[in-house]
This record gives sequence, structure tokens and C-alpha cells, in this order.
Amino acid sequence: MTNAEVSERGIKLFNENKIDEWAATVAADDITFEDMAIGHKASGKEESTAYVQGWKTAFPDMVGQCNNRFESGNTMVEECSWTGTNTGEMTAPDGSKIPPTGKSVNIKNCFIYEFENGKIKSMKNYLDMMSMMGQLGLAG
Repeated sequence: MTNAEVSERGIKLFNENKIDEWAATVAADDITFEDMAIGHKASGKEESTAYVQGWKTAFPDMVGQCNNRFESGNTMVEECSWTGTNTGEMTAPDGSKIPPTGKSVNIKNCFIYEFENGKIKSMKNYLDMMSMMGQLGLAG
């Protein structure tokens, strides 16, 4: 698979809530996944899978798509868009729980990937968290 195909497979599996399959097929064993908006870094497949699952817990119907992609060697940048309804708890950066709002979001982000041997070795998520929190009624 090309790097773009690996990413497309990852998004498809996320959309279908097949997070364990996401981990098994697209994530390297030593993957790192950084959420730049909240300063969280997941190291290894288990922590990275938990981070991805956290999104599906908070937004069970969330689906995304890649709108634009730039690739150079083993590095790829994607612009994506996501929609979903917050019907599950969210975990705040301090570990506290935010109850579901029942509100829908339409958000955009950029991923920066590094690939190795046909799997995602590193993933950085740049998300406009303030826009998302505003749509949820949690920020001014």
C-alpha cells in the first residue's frame, strides 16, 4: 500500500469504528500520536489506540475525510474535515471528564504523518480546539 492508501484505510476504519483493526493494520508497534491542541503525546500502539478510541467514545458517529494531501518521501500532510455528535464523555487534558453536550461539530484539522515499512510511525494532529469547544457550547 502507498502512504496515501494507508491513511485512507485508517480514516475508513475510524469511520466504521473498527479501532482495533486500525491499530492492527495501519499503526506501527512503536507509533507516536501527538495532539498538539491539548499537548498530549501517546507512545506505542496501546496508548495511541486509546487516544483514537477516545474520539469515538466522545463522538460515536464521527466521520472524517481527507480534503487535501501533500506527500514527500515518508512524510505526508493531510487537511481533513470531521463531523459528529458529542453523545459520550470527553476526557479533558487534566483527566477530568466532560459530560456529553448532545451538540454536533463540524471541524477541520491537519495531520502530519511519518511512515515506515507501510505503517504509520508518527502522527501529529493539529486541530482548532477552540472552534470545536465553541460548537459544543463549552467556550465563549
